[in-house]
Amino acid sequence: MRCFLLALIFLFSCSEGIKTLPSSTGTNSEVIFVVNDALWELEIDTLVRNTFGAAIQGLTQKETIFRVVQINHSEFKSILKTHKNIVIITEGTKTVSHKNKWANGQFVANLGLDDNLSNLEQSLKKLREIFVLKEVKSIRKSFAKFSQKKVEKTLKVNFKIDCIVPKEYEIIENNKSFFWANYDPQQSDEIKNILTFVFTPNSVNLQEEVLQKTDSIFAKYLIGIQAGSYVKIEQAYPPYYFENTYRGLWKLENGFMGGPFLIKTYFVEDKIVVNVGLIFAPQSRKRKYIKELEAIL
Repeated sequence: MRCFLLALIFLFSCSEGIKTLPSSTGTNSEVIFVVNDALWELEIDTLVRNTFGAAIQGLTQKETIFRVVQINHSEFKSILKTHKNIVIITEGTKTVSHKNKWANGQFVANLGLDDNLSNLEQSLKKLREIFVLKEVKSIRKSFAKFSQKKVEKTLKVNFKIDCIVPKEYEIIENNKSFFWANYDPQQSDEIKNILTFVFTPNSVNLQEEVLQKTDSIFAKYLIGIQAGSYVKIEQAYPPYYFENTYRGLWKLENGFMGGPFLIKTYFVEDKIVVNVGLIFAPQSRKRKYIKELEAIL
């Protein structure tokens, strides 16, 4: 009995020094900037809006990469310190970053400000990519908890890619050359599609060939109810390309539907694997869906 009590005393004495952090608050789509008004208005506002507040490519209406919130240092108290994403800008300090500083699932960056604003701009660009990756990883992890593991293994075997297939998607076709999953619930006006196909490139202009092949897949499989209607890439808004990713818009030819799409391409041996996600959500802002596709594909 005495030994048991001594063990308990030892356990509690060790636990006293352990600090339990609360869960982080807010959303991954929002970043709090802690910087005093005087510095914020001295071009920092513009730099932040041009990086974190820049428009997402491939959409007709402006939606920003992140929602930016600026507060003064004197306002940075209590619940704000547990936010998921925090950037603190101060004159004359070193640039450092911390994970889980005041809360679990949090990333805090302290940026020092000197006379050269271009240094700050470069730091903001690098930091933005960290927050982008953090959000995508979080979404992917959430989907992966309840995704269709057997289907994903088939995709790995057939196409050599790691694609998440959310549980709510219906598998329409799944073979060695083509995959199609669809989400189209009766009680919603949302429609989501994932298409995967492979081809051997034979054109000098690979980007153009990818879009042409994608357009032909759209026309073959994504057929509208009305006769002569089918999905095609919207030529009025040329797709934006960066690092094997295409962002653009699709429309229903001879119909009245449309929305954003995201294409990711992968080089597998001598072939190109094309992974496409399409969204139809006319009543909603599109950022959430684009981020889902970035995580899934």
